Amino acid sequence: PNHIHGIINIVGATLAVAQKERPAKLGHVVGGFKSLSVKCCLEHIKRKKPGMILGKLWQRNYYEHVIRDDVELAKTREYIVNNPMKWELDENHPDVVRKMTV
Repeated sequence: PNHIHGIINIVGATLAVAQKERPAKLGHVVGGFKSLSVKCCLEHIKRKKPGMILGKLWQRNYYEHVIRDDVELAKTREYIVNNPMKWELDENHPDVVRKMTV
């Protein structure tokens, strides 16, 4: 509800390729995703709730980590699948915020 996890698989990304060609930078891929998602949200809001003002959708930066083997990939996938179950414990969850202010 308040963040997203994903795995980007860069096919053919080797040091040799990177030295000969100019591969897309991860920042450009993430920036493009953020930009496109904001555009889609704005179009949806314009159609469904005209006049509604959308606040900031994305934080400025992102966290990245290079997955180096199949074991780490499996752990990362498991983390992503199980992460939504932790939402009720998140300090930004509305019920948690309400309990803290009561």
